[in-house]
Amino acid sequence: MKIIKSVFVLLFISQFSIAQSIDLNSSNSSAMAALNIISVTVGGDFIVNGTFPASQTERVDQFITRIYNEAKVATLTAVKDPNTFNRLKLEMESFAKRDILLKRFDGEEIKIDLARFRLTGNFELNPYLKNGDVIIFPVLDLDKNFIEITGAVNKDIVVNEDLTIPLKIQFVEGDMLSDAILFAQGINPAYKDVTKAEISRLSYDGGTEEIIVVEIADDFKLKIGDRIRVIADETQKRNFRVRIEGEVNKPGYIYITKDNTTIKEVIEKAGGFKANAGLKRAELIRGSNVYNSPIFSQEFETLMMQRMSDIQLEDSLSFLIDNKLRYSRGNLTLDFTKIFDDEYNDGKFIVKDDDYIFIPEKIDLVYVYGQVANPGYLEYAEDEDVFYYLDKAGGIGNTAKDEIYLIEGNTRAWIEVDEDENYSIAPGDFIWIPKDPPRTFDYYLNRIGNIAGIVGGIATVVLLLIQVGK
Repeated sequence: MKIIKSVFVLLFISQFSIAQSIDLNSSNSSAMAALNIISVTVGGDFIVNGTFPASQTERVDQFITRIYNEAKVATLTAVKDPNTFNRLKLEMESFAKRDILLKRFDGEEIKIDLARFRLTGNFELNPYLKNGDVIIFPVLDLDKNFIEITGAVNKDIVVNEDLTIPLKIQFVEGDMLSDAILFAQGINPAYKDVTKAEISRLSYDGGTEEIIVVEIADDFKLKIGDRIRVIADETQKRNFRVRIEGEVNKPGYIYITKDNTTIKEVIEKAGGFKANAGLKRAELIRGSNVYNSPIFSQEFETLMMQRMSDIQLEDSLSFLIDNKLRYSRGNLTLDFTKIFDDEYNDGKFIVKDDDYIFIPEKIDLVYVYGQVANPGYLEYAEDEDVFYYLDKAGGIGNTAKDEIYLIEGNTRAWIEVDEDENYSIAPGDFIWIPKDPPRTFDYYLNRIGNIAGIVGGIATVVLLLIQVGK
């Protein structure tokens, strides 16, 4: 807070042209009265200290909010470094909003609770200002001077930047359980039969804990450092749903139960499959974090998978590719052609919240590419083999390798075609002919040189062994 005050000193003066034109300590009091201007002093642990002009029609909260916002804008506008900006912004937001002391010129002292006023609208907690008022802010120390509440309340966490932290409340002597519940914005109506609270109270040295279970209606008196858990059975009435798209009659979000809705029921709610649904390529995607772990990350998962593996170096690249695919898709193995066949268990598969189901359009095509005369999609012909499609694509080119690969459209599995075998082609499959790269004289010369080097090395070793044996 000292840093903010020192940065702000010169910047803040220019914000008050009225204060510059009126000497608050001179005989201009009649001019001030005509303008309803009064003098109010701010002290204690606040963003800025000093004496400022105010209006007789201003209440404490309005005055403090104005002073705070003007100070905040003036200070942050002058900061260019992003790290300093974020640090100052966070520090400026941390000031006490309870147990504020308002001292009147006549000696009267009033405790101000702006946090409570903003929740209740009780203006007794937010009086009008008078000339000569002094507002003194206490130090905000939420590490020691706090109460904390969680459980069946409307607000039990605070999201600050990218951090989610428990709701801590500045403790004020005399706070009751009802006060903590008020600052948590009441009991959450989603919970049933909420009547009790559990209070965790540590000893002064933090070494022992006292658990106090109280009736909420008794309005238990709190102590500094109490941690409160409003007790209720966790409600499971959540917005469980899956999304289905593609070749179904009613695509979109389908509402489900928790762990009790089958894929068959989802398809029925979606109006069933369309006639042109490509069920062999349909997918249910759940993502890689199937256990819904809050600490899941791809990097951590990869390290855990590799930690005790003994795979060879040449296998590690394939493993990384497979793992990347697992992270990206997380597909579940289901045969959608059997979902409505009660003899199989595919239709009994239980869907989960946020599952994604895609039913593609049926594709009666086979794609032929690589070293063929006319690469592209060809109409699927039942019971025809690989060479039928190669002929349809104009035949194999002169630069082709003596290799043919069949890539299954559903699994992307690669099969090297043997001319003596008969392979079943399915719609959506791929046929690829690799290219035989041209070899120059330098290529063969280098290969011969490498082989000669190896042979020479072996011959040298053999000669050495012969000499040693003599």
